[in-house]
Amino acid sequence: MVKKTCGVCGRVFKNTEGLIAHNNAKHSEILPKDKKRLPVKKMRNLTIFIVVIGLIIFGVIALIPERNVKDLNVDLGGREITIPSGAVHWHPRITIKVDGETIPISTDIGLSVGKIVDTSLSGMRMSPTHTHETDGTIHLENNNPSSKPETLTLGYFFYVWDKQFSSKCIFEYCTDNGELKMHVNGVENNEFENYVMKDKDEILIEYTSR
Repeated sequence: MVKKTCGVCGRVFKNTEGLIAHNNAKHSEILPKDKKRLPVKKMRNLTIFIVVIGLIIFGVIALIPERNVKDLNVDLGGREITIPSGAVHWHPRITIKVDGETIPISTDIGLSVGKIVDTSLSGMRMSPTHTHETDGTIHLENNNPSSKPETLTLGYFFYVWDKQFSSKCIFEYCTDNGELKMHVNGVENNEFENYVMKDKDEILIEYTSR
């Protein structure tokens, strides 16, 4: 039988049980101590504090303005527009500048970025207005634009992108704090979100802070 020796006082014991009993009786000060538990009152106060902080954070998040575009606000009434009766595969290009700085246009808008809507018009698993590149090229691949003319508008592109755009705002930049202008092929255009895009259009949207 293997004997057990106390590492503190050197006393020898016949078995482990004896050594344990000895340590508990003679050397309790060197044994691992249980972690002290917080008093019930402190635990309750800590729980209340965590809940209050959580509610404050939730409230702050709830107050942040919702920037996602839920509805398409495009008005094609009151003017003559020409919508092709057949399919289109057009490529206008858009550039957005805020205070002189060019804003990147996301790739895969209408595929994995923003909304995937009106797929019956594209005939594919993507919106009929979408992007593939980073150069601002907008792909209009629409098999039947005459059934839904607004899908050719600039406002529809921003609707798919889930970004705010109108004659008043581009993203979070609005005319109450600056000036918003749009040019199409070098000519100033005031149709903004209602503009019906055409193949090879060069669209420039500029916002300048006051």
